[in-house]
Amino acid sequence: MEPKVFAGSDDAQKIKKILIVRWGSMGDLVVCSAVMEDICRHFKSAEIHLNVEPPWHNLFKHDPRFSKLQVMKIRKAPRVSSAISWIKMLRQEKYDLIVDLQCNDRSRLLLSFARLVLAAPKLSIATRPAFPYRLSPPQYAKGSHAIEITRAAAKGLGVDCLTNKPMIHWDQDTEQSTKALLEQHGLESKRFVILVPGSSLSGALKRWGSKNYSAMAKLFAEKGIERCVILGGPDEVELCAELAEKIGEGVVNLCGKTDLLQIPVIAREAAYMVSNDTGTAHLAAAADVPMAVICGPTDANKVRPIGDRVVALQAPMACFKEQPAEQCMAKVSPEQVWQALEKLR
Repeated sequence: MEPKVFAGSDDAQKIKKILIVRWGSMGDLVVCSAVMEDICRHFKSAEIHLNVEPPWHNLFKHDPRFSKLQVMKIRKAPRVSSAISWIKMLRQEKYDLIVDLQCNDRSRLLLSFARLVLAAPKLSIATRPAFPYRLSPPQYAKGSHAIEITRAAAKGLGVDCLTNKPMIHWDQDTEQSTKALLEQHGLESKRFVILVPGSSLSGALKRWGSKNYSAMAKLFAEKGIERCVILGGPDEVELCAELAEKIGEGVVNLCGKTDLLQIPVIAREAAYMVSNDTGTAHLAAAADVPMAVICGPTDANKVRPIGDRVVALQAPMACFKEQPAEQCMAKVSPEQVWQALEKLR
């Protein structure tokens, strides 16, 4: 394994074409967007492509940092056909460097095959030292947050990792359509809060519950913020409707009614946001809104959205080993959430 390289700008200028690989979930990609920002700034003269899976390529469809989005199904596609397509892409594009921010068995296997058939570039790096990567990143501490793990690959290239929040780009049409949506519902800037009561079906144990969210809405109203917006995905419509009914007057339920890139625009106009640990929270963190994230049995130190105006609240991890997750999450009270949010103003 070679030592890390690209200690200076002269080395970076020799790299003309780069492929960044990151599949994963929406939350994973949003966190990685901060590292992508640092990589793009470092290799400012290079042509940079992003290899991403649908539907999350829509997060980057207006992103000026990437000359091309290499969109293809990898993880759930037939192994042979996806490998052939991926290797064909490498042959055609002739990259100088691959930055593998995925770094799992699938990406390692694909790059190994590419090397065997002489389709891989000479230089490649991932988040940890391993075959078939030619370059070696620095080690990160055990139990690190996902952002620190991802930064390891960038640091191995001499990149200064300074970006501390998600970097997501949207176009003027998204800006205008979101403004119209807020006006339609009479939502004034900094006069409403956002509640995100859902999570993916596989992450149902990470939900704070509609009882707590409705109590949170009541507490916000007592503090003078009487309007609230409920956000979520299409698979959370029933859950959001249940919460909207409990809250009653002043609520706007936009669950399943927004495009991905409208979420940070809405969040930018909100006074506060309270969410479960979900992709929506990661995406909204790009807006720098004061946000409290209620975490379930996953260690908050490893998964919380990045940003200086994000706070994670969680019951002691020992609780989740002894009691049902719902009971543990209920130990976080609306009053605790409000106190944490006040410190972020």
